[in-house]
Amino acid sequence: MIYSSRESIVRRPKRMHFVDLTPYTYSSKQDDTPTMNIGWLDIAVPFERGSVPAGFVERLKTLIQNPYARTRGFHACQFCDDLQAALHCADDIERKLYEDCHADGRFSSAEIRVRGKDGRQYAAPRMIAHYVEVHGYKPPEEFIEAVMQGDR
Repeated sequence: MIYSSRESIVRRPKRMHFVDLTPYTYSSKQDDTPTMNIGWLDIAVPFERGSVPAGFVERLKTLIQNPYARTRGFHACQFCDDLQAALHCADDIERKLYEDCHADGRFSSAEIRVRGKDGRQYAAPRMIAHYVEVHGYKPPEEFIEAVMQGDR
C-alpha cells in the first residue's frame, strides 16, 4: 500500500483488502446500521470480473463526489502498472500527476456508503469506480442494485 504526505511517498506493508459482503470494521466512524465491505481489492487476491448495467459507473462516479469518510494519505491503485512504476521511481510526486490520479480514481483517500433496500449499508473505497471502469471489477449484485436504486 502506498500512502503519501504532501511531499513524499512512503511504502507501507499493510494491505487494504476486505472480502466483499463481510462486516465492515475498518473505520471507527460507524453508526448502528449493519455495514458490509465492497470493493476493497488487493492485487494478491483474485476478484470477480464482468459487465455491469448501463449507467452503473456513472452513478458510482456521482457517489464518490460526496465521500462518507476521508483518511490521511492515500491508497494508489495496485493494478495500474504504469502508475506503480512512476511512484516507485520518484521521491516526490508532480502536483499535476497527483491531482489527475485523485480526479480519475487511481488514488483514493476516502470511502463511500450506499444503502440497500433492506436497510443494509455498504462501505466501499472511493477507488471503486476506477476498479469497475478500468479493471473490470464486478461488485456483488446486491451492491449493484443498491447503487442503481439511487439511495445513499
